[in-house]
Amino acid sequence: DTATKKQEIQDLVRAVVILRDKGCLFQKEKGHICTGFRKDGELILQADHLLSRSNSATFADTRLIVCVCNGIHGWKSVGNNLRKAEYDERVKKLLSKDRVKLWELCEKDMYAHKTYKPDWSMAIVLLKKELQEYDNN
Repeated sequence: DTATKKQEIQDLVRAVVILRDKGCLFQKEKGHICTGFRKDGELILQADHLLSRSNSATFADTRLIVCVCNGIHGWKSVGNNLRKAEYDERVKKLLSKDRVKLWELCEKDMYAHKTYKPDWSMAIVLLKKELQEYDNN
């Protein structure tokens, strides 16, 4: 069903962005120290969608998703995304110009896009291919 496919997409997206970003994107910021560890000491990494996950058109697009540590994600999300504007500005400084441009174009096109089960299945196929490319490098 759709919920199962979307969970598989989310799992694949997380695996891709962890490999692509080599951990928390904010490590690129001078002085950033990642926080948010499991009890066994492993850093919790999350796939953070730069646009709402409710937007089906961008849900599986890894160009619009970054890897962040649990600490930075929590910092942004506290108080109903109270710090989202500051977070977005910081992220934009860390991304390539083409990804920032795509992000800004998609923000302008936030009307509802209908996504069908075959679309979710195709997204899974493409994400598996993308993950395999990162695994091979």
